Amino acid sequence: MLWNWLGLQLRFVIDHSSIHALLQCIPQTWSSQMSDMFVDAMVHSIHSLWWARNNLQFSAKSSTLHTAQVRVHSLIALSGEFSTSKCTAADAPLLDLFRVPHNRRLIKEVVFVCWKAPMAPCVKVNTNGSIRDTNGACGGLFRDHLGTLLGAFTCNMGSCSIFDAEVLGYIIALEFAAQHGWSNIWLENDSTSALQVFHNVLLVPILLRNRWHNARSLHIQVISYHIFREGNRCADGLANMGHSVVGELWLSVLPSIFSRIFMWTGVVYLRLDICMQLLFFCYLFLSFFRSFFTFLRVLA
Repeated sequence: MLWNWLGLQLRFVIDHSSIHALLQCIPQTWSSQMSDMFVDAMVHSIHSLWWARNNLQFSAKSSTLHTAQVRVHSLIALSGEFSTSKCTAADAPLLDLFRVPHNRRLIKEVVFVCWKAPMAPCVKVNTNGSIRDTNGACGGLFRDHLGTLLGAFTCNMGSCSIFDAEVLGYIIALEFAAQHGWSNIWLENDSTSALQVFHNVLLVPILLRNRWHNARSLHIQVISYHIFREGNRCADGLANMGHSVVGELWLSVLPSIFSRIFMWTGVVYLRLDICMQLLFFCYLFLSFFRSFFTFLRVLA
């Protein structure tokens, strides 16, 4: 009866035949805060049933359904105060029903992303890793202080993780830099977690650690920075290209499919929250039609 009551409150049928079945009940369209609230409801319902059973067995005190419902309802409200997950406007009725505070998703500010050339005599290398199924690849390209291409590389790694692919991209970049005599490297990558290997060598995967130490002993001065993926598109394309090559490949000239992306180097990209993207495109749409109708009015 308690599960039926909870299902009526949440507006769907709850399969309580097993823990796995309970977890499978969570609607895929629910927000993260709603999913957390259902897990809270499941835990507190199971605990309330266990609590009522123990009271009956050890204290000879029977609990009513109403008592269990009030207990579950109050515990869900208490747990909901500690949730950091986000909800949508459509979740408001159910959250209000259980007196759970709304954690609305905040609209982030617009971030302008732009690739910038390094100061001489630094050479900038942008790297990236790619994973398809369990096969990893990496790629990167070197540019000077004028933004001129100095060379690029791509590599097929075989079976590995995305973290391994990112780190191997750094290693190969250092090795090629040493081969070409570039001793001052400005390395950019869009993985904040992988960039931590420059500050903590223990994060380097064990299978790559020996090659990492060898690369770091090549007397290359490295400045490592994070860049958003919008500014790392060429490296991303080279990493994806790595899945179709064998081993490591050095490129003195970029393939024609990358020429258009390379030409847009230095262009400012807008990194927007999804809500901001919708508002931005609506603004562009309305601005276009306003200009179009103004033009028609002038012609008339």
